[in-house]
Amino acid sequence: MTLIDKGPVSAATLPRAPQRGAVWLEPPDWQLVTVTPAYAPLLARLHQRNGDHFRLAMSLEPGMTEPAFWEQVLADQQRAVQDGTGVFLLGFLKSSPQPEVGCVISFSGIVHDEFDCCWLGYRMDRALQGRGLMHAALAPAIAAMFERHRLHRILASHQPDNLRSAAVLRRLGFGIEGYSRDFMRVNGEWKDNVLLSLIAPGN
Repeated sequence: MTLIDKGPVSAATLPRAPQRGAVWLEPPDWQLVTVTPAYAPLLARLHQRNGDHFRLAMSLEPGMTEPAFWEQVLADQQRAVQDGTGVFLLGFLKSSPQPEVGCVISFSGIVHDEFDCCWLGYRMDRALQGRGLMHAALAPAIAAMFERHRLHRILASHQPDNLRSAAVLRRLGFGIEGYSRDFMRVNGEWKDNVLLSLIAPGN
């Protein structure tokens, strides 16, 4: 299944309150909502459509294509949102005819005191690539994180050969901080990563 721009998403087709996540931000192209377990079927379908694509940058498990896998993951992420240690968002493209998850954005490991920082993660449906839509979701979400959570720095990383992600981060203003060998294990293999960060405007 692919996402094709034909018309606006009807709110009536999305999971209804109280299961439906709150609208966290609504930039021109996207509706970004906080996660709840009710979105498990939609997240499973995102991975059904993008298994080979996501495998390049994240570890995949067979259960990721089933709603049951995501119910607990989303419940844990929902608690992190509630206790202030993370912000986990699902993006619905406003022009899509189907209420499918088009992108996933995470701001995890929020810490304050001496650091005031978090880690950025994201992924998008392969069918939506090449149109600037990931930037259109991330730029306002990052600005909102700096403002709402009073962060000083947002950290990110990408594998050296992930040129598309590198371009997205550089366009957002992230600067390279270093290069880490065997930074993370992806599908059983240790992968090097380029480390980047973005400092809050005015700092």
